[in-house]
Amino acid sequence: MSILGLVIFGLAGFFTSILSGIAGAGGGFIMTPLGIFLGLTPAQAVSTGKFSGLSVTIGSLFGMKKAHGRVSKARIIPVMVLAAVVGLAVPYVIKTLDSDIYRIALGIILLLMIPIILVKKVGIESRRPSMIQKIFGGILLAFALTLQGVFSGGLGTLVNIVLMSMLGMTALEANITKRWSQLILNITIILGVLGAGLIVWPVVLVGVC
Repeated sequence: MSILGLVIFGLAGFFTSILSGIAGAGGGFIMTPLGIFLGLTPAQAVSTGKFSGLSVTIGSLFGMKKAHGRVSKARIIPVMVLAAVVGLAVPYVIKTLDSDIYRIALGIILLLMIPIILVKKVGIESRRPSMIQKIFGGILLAFALTLQGVFSGGLGTLVNIVLMSMLGMTALEANITKRWSQLILNITIILGVLGAGLIVWPVVLVGVC
């Protein structure tokens, strides 16, 4: 990536990090396609973007530390364990996907996500889901975390939707829980792709800053 490309990437990352930190997800909708447009392969854009996502996650968790007491650890810990399991498998998918297929699939998924992020009337109040909802919600959550890990941090929006609509969390509870799962997911994926040559370190430095 050129110097101009790094400047553009950094400026875009600054604003999307603020918006993503507030909304709980969505930065990857802009940053992953932008990274590809500026010369990264899809696998490089996703792998390198995990560092930026990790930085936003840490910053958001620190900023919301006063609200952590509102979320039960019994709800957060299972989601973190699931994220760790998903994170162990995701690097193998990232490293084996054909670049052209990766590009097309990423574009299709991002377009399909547009109507999903317009979902309303979920996350207004906390509720206790039934056992069937918990089981089905857990399956959907594993699928959403996999999509987020393989394709883009922007798909974290889907994780939030599942946490609110299927597992009964409020928007704030889902935001915090999703951040903890993202912390584990991104760290695990980063460790898995470190030796694959997919991380572009100048872009990492700009993204993290």
